Amino acid sequence: MQLPGVTVEVHKLEAAPLVAYLCRELRVAEIIDAHVTWDRHRTEVSPGTAITALLVNLLVRREPLYRIEWFFRDMDVEALFGNGIEAGHFNDDRLARALDKFADADPWRIYHEIALGSPDACSLVLDVIRLDTTSFSVQGSYDPADFEDAPFRITRGYSKDRRPDLKQFLLGLGSYGGLPLFADVMSGNQSDKTWYGPWTERITELLSPEVWNTLIVVADSAFVTEENLNTYEKRWFISRMPETYRLCEALKDRAFADESRWIDVGSVVQEGKEAARYRIQGFEDELYGRTYRFVVVESSALDQRKAKRLEKLVAEEAQAIEKAVAQQERLSYHCEADAKVALEDWRRRHNRWEFHRVTGQVVQETAVKRRVGRPRKHNPDSGNVEVIRWRVTFTVEPDTKAMEQRRRRDSTFVLISNVPRTRRADDADLLRDYKGQIEVENLFRALKQPYFVHGIFVKTPKRVLALAYVFLLGLLVYAIIQHRVRQGMREDQQTALAIAGAKFRSPTTRTLLKEFDGLTHVIVRLPDGTVTHHLQGLTETGIQILRWIRIRTDNFLMGVSLPPAESG
Repeated sequence: MQLPGVTVEVHKLEAAPLVAYLCRELRVAEIIDAHVTWDRHRTEVSPGTAITALLVNLLVRREPLYRIEWFFRDMDVEALFGNGIEAGHFNDDRLARALDKFADADPWRIYHEIALGSPDACSLVLDVIRLDTTSFSVQGSYDPADFEDAPFRITRGYSKDRRPDLKQFLLGLGSYGGLPLFADVMSGNQSDKTWYGPWTERITELLSPEVWNTLIVVADSAFVTEENLNTYEKRWFISRMPETYRLCEALKDRAFADESRWIDVGSVVQEGKEAARYRIQGFEDELYGRTYRFVVVESSALDQRKAKRLEKLVAEEAQAIEKAVAQQERLSYHCEADAKVALEDWRRRHNRWEFHRVTGQVVQETAVKRRVGRPRKHNPDSGNVEVIRWRVTFTVEPDTKAMEQRRRRDSTFVLISNVPRTRRADDADLLRDYKGQIEVENLFRALKQPYFVHGIFVKTPKRVLALAYVFLLGLLVYAIIQHRVRQGMREDQQTALAIAGAKFRSPTTRTLLKEFDGLTHVIVRLPDGTVTHHLQGLTETGIQILRWIRIRTDNFLMGVSLPPAESG
């Protein structure tokens, strides 16, 4: 029952204030506004605030540009972005203009100013950066004329999404501790092999020589080219040797030739019964005139694609043997010598079976050649003649030892590094650093989830570029939330977090933000002019999440004084 003269307003919030708070902490709007060209006196909403609105929408419930205004309709927009800001200010025209200004203002530099200036980055000692790239496919047609002045091209290239029929652009990430501190947006036909060198030169502008003196860059096999190795002559790296290098196969041969040199290093990164275990052998050898450390690594787990490939090879070989054997076994010979010659000839032509043992032998067969004409009534076998023929028969058995050797070889890879033993004394440390690549892979996995990026809804290359950096900024906020909560759980020795009736040992940001789906802002206005503000739907788990993210509920909303954390 509502009291006379008392008015109550209820505004939906969900996780929007959490994301907006972190954007203020990262100074997203402030830094963008400092870089872009805009009229401060005639603009209702700054470009930085418009980009922040895109980030809030991206992480809470992504909509295309023309729907974002409606996304904020039921929310307390002033509490998110400041006094005087309304949902109608975030119409698609204004957001599109903000993207244009963002694209014109060197979004690469803006991203790194925000990321490297974050409290999380400032508290880190950069010692290992993990690099990787991925592709993003786009639908629709883009006018080639629009690319004349564009800083990158949306075009066809090698698709990591396995959609070679679609045009694309590429994203590169540099991760430390699961945080995307470095990022890049590239043309769709950019090769990974030629990206690492220019990326290194650009990042050199952002990092001091002291940092580079201790920094180790970890990258995949595309990194290993003569040009990139020259660039990293005086910089430290860990990478994986491409299987196409003869040196890679030679190092595997050396490792399998001496089984006594294998060192069991356990699971290295993951724990549990299903975690892969590793054995290693270390070598030193030359490549392109320089000496490097090489680590041959055998994994107990065979990559799924390689396992299917091995299964296919075994099946194809079995079919080929069956066909070759059937063709030979149909033939017969008049003498044993001819049959033996045929067997040897068959062996010469079929001596490359890898996964099967095929044994051939010459056998004698006796056949009865019946006389021509009607058989005699009382002696039907009279006149029949026994004929001796010689045939080649085969026994085919799977060579389980050869299959296991191939499986072991397929589950083996080779690392290359120039990191001195004063930094990484043990070869297992190189493997541990390399397996940490799962950090950047998890970032890409999060970025490609449908709730995050489920389509590119802008038409010009410039806006695609800007929106790509908005995605990356959203990923930065996403990673910070996840990093802080998991770190808080470890510090509090809390093994699991209960959300929506389930327990999560390593909750993702998507799961964490769902805890705030029922959050609302209640404003109560009394007859005497008193105004009070309350958060409803804030659970005990939600309060705990905010504490780990280092957000106080009393300054959760802009320009609003809230009572200390209250659940309900």
